[in-house]
Amino acid sequence: MIQKIIFHLKSEWYKYFIEMVVVIFGILIAFNLEQWGAERDNKKKEIEMLKEFKRGLSADLAEMRGFIRFHEYSIQASRVILDVIGKDLPYHDSLDAFFSYTHAFSSFSGRMGPVEQLKNTNLAIVSNDTLRLDIISMYDEVYPRIRMVEQVVKRDYEQLRDFDMLYFDSYDPKGVSKNKTIRAPFWGVMHPIRFSDLKKQPEYAALLRAKISTQLGLLTTQYKPAEKRLSNLLKAIALEIERLE
Repeated sequence: MIQKIIFHLKSEWYKYFIEMVVVIFGILIAFNLEQWGAERDNKKKEIEMLKEFKRGLSADLAEMRGFIRFHEYSIQASRVILDVIGKDLPYHDSLDAFFSYTHAFSSFSGRMGPVEQLKNTNLAIVSNDTLRLDIISMYDEVYPRIRMVEQVVKRDYEQLRDFDMLYFDSYDPKGVSKNKTIRAPFWGVMHPIRFSDLKKQPEYAALLRAKISTQLGLLTTQYKPAEKRLSNLLKAIALEIERLE
């Protein structure tokens, strides 16, 4: 009996070999198809994630550019008022918009949704290591530094606001600015009630100078470098999306 089985195997070996090859080949095909499908799904998820980052960072860049203009207006306003005080010039209603701009401060949003989503799923979904690290660095390093310096500017604003309560009317959101070089801020203009007395207060000029200093620090060390970095990061993300698609 055993001899018959051995003889049969020897005479039919090629059939079994072909069957084995077919089975192995089928397994390999199935494995490769499964792997291909997984890679395709991962690439789709990566593209969606990068597009989400692009939307969020684009909004952050637009906000950043708005804040840069905002603080530049404020610095200009403080310098004009300091010049008026230094030269002992009389009050003019064109100064009302400048007075209001001295109260400027900002709170950068830095939309954290995309990076939190990335951390809660799988960081490796962004396959480009350099790009992934640049994105995480923007959220975990750059944005926190910005918020820290913003607090210094806000502190100076609060000191100036408390001082101004003695010498100014409340904000007039309906007031029309007579200034031809700068539009009034959205919260309105400020009209001094005792400008002659205000000019004699050295603390007021000192507060304006201190605020200029912190605002310049915010612009030169945080906002403007972040604006450039955001712009470059968005270009890199756009190129990566184009490559993946």
